[in-house]
Amino acid sequence: MAEIFEEYWWLLFPLGFFLAAGWGSFMRYKRTQAKIDLLKTYAAAGKEPPADLIASLDDPGDGRNDWTDTDGGDRASHGTGSNAFLVILFAGFAAVFAYEGYRGFIGMGEVAYFVALIFVVLSASFFVASFFKRKS
Repeated sequence: MAEIFEEYWWLLFPLGFFLAAGWGSFMRYKRTQAKIDLLKTYAAAGKEPPADLIASLDDPGDGRNDWTDTDGGDRASHGTGSNAFLVILFAGFAAVFAYEGYRGFIGMGEVAYFVALIFVVLSASFFVASFFKRKS
């Protein structure tokens, strides 16, 4: 059983992204459900709900930045903060794996340099992508 973790440790990264995306989707569902419950409360009281509440049902992002930093609506005016975060995150991972390849703490050897190279490419791609973002 331990061999599985030694051979396929890198699967933790896609699994982590999958879990983060699932959690984000679940939280978006809960926010929408809360808005619908609030609309039901207004309807039961016979009052007109605020226009902002109704308009917020059409906005899938709920006006919040997420780690994907999509360019939609007024959300593009928030800048490229999450791209900067991803550049720094992947550069940090690259540094850690390059240092591990140099020092050999866990015995990955040259594999650590290859993983560091992948993280450098990811960091550079997010850096370059930040220059080509649409401005509103």
